[in-house]
Amino acid sequence: MITGANSQIGSFLARQYETEGRDLILLYHKNDHRIKDLKSRKLAVDLRDLAALEKVISKLKVEVDCLIHCSAIRSEDAQVLAETDPVQFKQVFDENFYPAYNVLRAILPQMLDRHFGRVILFSSEVTRSGLPNGSAYAASKAAIANMCKSAALECASANVLINTIAPAPVDTSLEEDFSGPYLIFRKAYFADHIAGSASKQLVCLAEIKQLADLLISEEVRSLCGEEIFLTGGKL
Repeated sequence: MITGANSQIGSFLARQYETEGRDLILLYHKNDHRIKDLKSRKLAVDLRDLAALEKVISKLKVEVDCLIHCSAIRSEDAQVLAETDPVQFKQVFDENFYPAYNVLRAILPQMLDRHFGRVILFSSEVTRSGLPNGSAYAASKAAIANMCKSAALECASANVLINTIAPAPVDTSLEEDFSGPYLIFRKAYFADHIAGSASKQLVCLAEIKQLADLLISEEVRSLCGEEIFLTGGKL
């Protein structure tokens, strides 16, 4: 199962895994233009609504072995914390964190019953570096990473392994998802990363796929509760 399957990362993984012949369930919210041509099962659901998510999963009548949670909401206020709108701050935090909680709450019981599961969540390099003018987003990603670590301790003995990938800016098309002042903010963030990293490169989608392959492998038994940073050598 891939959530946020219409995102640039989610759709890349979906396309790659479908080509490999994997049986996929692709969850998206409103838009499906990046995955519309894929043959895999595609379902629209608002991950902020736990009851709706559980209803969709119960109707599938299949066992989910692997979950890759790609859904995310960016902080589009681009303001210092002292000037943020508290309502907007809460919205950005909630809309990033609670979908991650909801998918775990909906999927983990069946994985624990079967004594098998592999889960990948996405945090971000900002969980250790912070993000000027993006404190709500950074805080939500840190909460996801620590939820992963806690859940991993609870589930590892049942061969349900939960890990987090924490990438630096990923080589995607910013213009496809952003516009106006926030697009300028994102471009500056990406440029700062390139200037400050040893590799002088953005994280590529192919290396995220390679890491995901490892984390969902049945052969992996002790790799759990990790937040794995892909930063190109940025300290």
